[in-house]
Parts: sequence; C-alpha cells; structure tokens
Amino acid sequence: MSGSQHKKQEKARRQAEREKARQAERRRNQMTAIAVVAVLVLGGILVAATVMDRRSQDDDVADLASELASELEASASEAVEDGSEAPSEDAEPATMVPDDPAVEPGEAVDSGLEPVIDDRPVACDAEEPSNVADTRPQFPGGPADVLEEGVDYVAVVETSCGTVTLDLLEDDAPETVNSFVFLAQQGFFDGLEIFRNATSIGALQTGGGDQTNTWSIGYSLPDELGLAESDGYPVGSVAMANAGPNTGGSQFFFVYNELFDTAFDQQRAYSVFGQVTEGLDVLEEIGAIAAEGETPTERVYMESVTVQEQ
Repeated sequence: MSGSQHKKQEKARRQAEREKARQAERRRNQMTAIAVVAVLVLGGILVAATVMDRRSQDDDVADLASELASELEASASEAVEDGSEAPSEDAEPATMVPDDPAVEPGEAVDSGLEPVIDDRPVACDAEEPSNVADTRPQFPGGPADVLEEGVDYVAVVETSCGTVTLDLLEDDAPETVNSFVFLAQQGFFDGLEIFRNATSIGALQTGGGDQTNTWSIGYSLPDELGLAESDGYPVGSVAMANAGPNTGGSQFFFVYNELFDTAFDQQRAYSVFGQVTEGLDVLEEIGAIAAEGETPTERVYMESVTVQEQ
C-alpha cells in the first residue's frame, strides 16, 4: 500500500470515528433534554394538582402524567433509533474573526513590536538567525485563502537542532492549516524562537511574533477539535495554543511526550492540525534542554518553515 493510500484510509477511519462520537453525543444530549422537559412538565402538573380539589382531580392527574411519560419514552426511543437532533440557534460553526474587517485578507501591517532577545546561548551549537531582531507583521484582516482542494500539504521545519517534518491535516482542520500555510508562505515563522518548554506536560510552544505568548497575529481562528476529541494528543501532535475557545492565532506547540495527552485526557481544548512524521527525536532533544520555569536555558529557533505540496 502506498503512503498516500494509507493516509487516505487513516483519514477515513478518523472521520468515521468522529461521526460515531458525534452521534453518541447527540443521543446523550437528546436524552438529557427529554429528561429536563419531563421533570419540568411533570413538576408543573403536580404543582397545579395541589391547588385543585384532590378528591376529584387525583385520577385525572395520574392519567395525564402516565400518558405524558409514555409519550416522552416513545420520543426518546425514536431519537435514539434515528439519531435525529432538533435545530439549534447555535448550529452555525465558528469561523475566523479578523480584528479589522476593513483590512483585506492577507494584507500585512507592521506590528512595531520588537522581539524579545537575551544572551542565552543558542542550542545545539547553532548560530542565531540573522532576522531574529526583525519586527513581525500582523494581519488584522485575516489570512488569505491559500489551500487548494485535494492537495496534501507537508511542512518542513528547520530548527537549531535539526529538521522536523509535519503532515498538515487540512481535511481535519482546514481553517487552521490555511492560516499556518499562509503564514509560512509569508516567512512569518522564520527566525522565531521555540520560547516555551512546558516540561510538566511535554509541549514546546512557538509562533509568537515578538517571542512571547502575548503576541496576537491580528485574527482569531475557530476551534477545530474533531481530531483531538477522537484521537487525543498523541506524541508528535502539532496543535494550536489559545487563550480560550476560538482564539487561535499564529502560536502553536509540539507534543514531544505522552504527558500532554495524559494531562488533557478530559479537556480537548486545542485544535490538532499536524502530525510529526520525521524528527520526533529532534523535538525530544529540544525538550530535554533544561528550563527555568518554562523558559529553556538555551535558545532554540525555527530557522525556516517551508510548505510543500504532495
């Protein structure tokens, strides 16, 4: 089986698992809603009954409650069988939100924010990239649409300690991958530091245009959590950092050991948009660099990020 065929089968498997999980969640939501309605309606009937003449109304109330319970039970069974769900006012999926809709998507604006640089040595006997002091642009109108339908994208990340290759999961996280590819094509990531090593959860964070976690790219990406909800965060996952629901931007992290998946096994809050296919040993080497708090004692840079089409 070719690598392309294997990838297609793997994506089909993940999509089937996510659809099964969504159907199960819909059924749970339906049963919960039905139970709430039953409690409220039956409660109202019983309250009303207390102000009636009990001698003449008890039988009628009992009959009505029994009839209602039967109808609710039938509705629940029907919902479980056909997997249907009621329309929701919140059915529209979240989308990318630009900071300034008046700005054209893809138009760069100088942030004026100088990157934070200090005198820590560069790891792995590497040189400091020539552009580390350059200010990075923001895109308040959002990213341009750059993905082509049916194309598989791969990113090659050259770090101070070696090469890491990512399979970008455009089918699972199209808006996130589009943003990442757009920024890579703009050269945004080149020369940025992997500024955070969260050793307690096994994650390396980067993508801050001023080398900090307070950086904003100028737009907010929607959460695309399907893959995280079905598969979790296995070692080699590449996921978006955020400051809460639907606040992704340019910052992301590499999962370099199993601690992250364990720490967030009940909280799938970060969109997975890539998977390391080569260079996990490089990430492990970077993760092994001592840290003061969560700041590595040696600087590690993404010297370049290049996107290729497969």
